[in-house]
Amino acid sequence: MTTPEPDRAFTPPSSNPPAPTSFAPTPPTPPNGVSMQHQPTPPPPARPSRAPIVALTALAAVFALVAGLFTVLYLGERADRNALAATRADQERTLADVSGKQEEADATLETNRSREFTLSTEHDLLTRCVEAAKGYFDLPPEQSPESSRLFRIMYDVCPQI
Repeated sequence: MTTPEPDRAFTPPSSNPPAPTSFAPTPPTPPNGVSMQHQPTPPPPARPSRAPIVALTALAAVFALVAGLFTVLYLGERADRNALAATRADQERTLADVSGKQEEADATLETNRSREFTLSTEHDLLTRCVEAAKGYFDLPPEQSPESSRLFRIMYDVCPQI
């Protein structure tokens, strides 16, 4: 007689229970081939905070307003500067005209002064000549030292005229 061999499919119970398996039964597959197994949807990923975007947008708006303000101020100052430059150019043009007229007036004044000096010198010579001639002709016809002196003045002064 032969001894029977132990059955390999059966194992005797031991003191340690078998480890549970994480075997999940697969649900039956419908005929169209799409699995109907319900899987829970994972939670959506956490959205990043919008605070930095809002802060940067606000900062960009502030910078845009400041740039606009500076542009308006710059354009206003440029308009003022152009107006002042035009006023200054007009005043310089007027000053140049006045300076030209002043130079003409100075030249005319100098001409008139020189003419006045010439006329005054000529007037003095004529006055001396006329006075000497009157005095000479008012004297009696005889020869006297006074008549010689007056004749000498007439002879020296009157030909210069």
